[in-house]
Amino acid sequence: MIATERGCTRPGCSTPATLTQVHHVTEYSKGGATDIENLTLACDACHAMIHDGPGGWKTVAMPADSEHAGRTGWIAPAHIDPTGMPQVNDRHHAGELMAASLARLRDRTRPPVKWWSRP
Repeated sequence: MIATERGCTRPGCSTPATLTQVHHVTEYSKGGATDIENLTLACDACHAMIHDGPGGWKTVAMPADSEHAGRTGWIAPAHIDPTGMPQVNDRHHAGELMAASLARLRDRTRPPVKWWSRP
């Protein structure tokens, strides 16, 4: 898990994996399994933000058809993000960010193919 997640999974948090603890994405008390697929890393401060009360954050596993399949998505409380869209932390995955940025740059700078002028 440390090799995969590399640190706290809450968006924007830069805490390294060595200063995190294991968190159940679906809480054990709510039927969540203690399997690797249901576990993620969260630092103490971010772990304390996850609760069912007002202002509490939620965690979900990102679906297979998403850009970040299998990673942990964090859903901010409504007063922070009214859309309720899960977000992932990219801070510990700089290589993925760089690859996506380079792909977008290549797409923007690639000349259009003129299908009518093929030899």
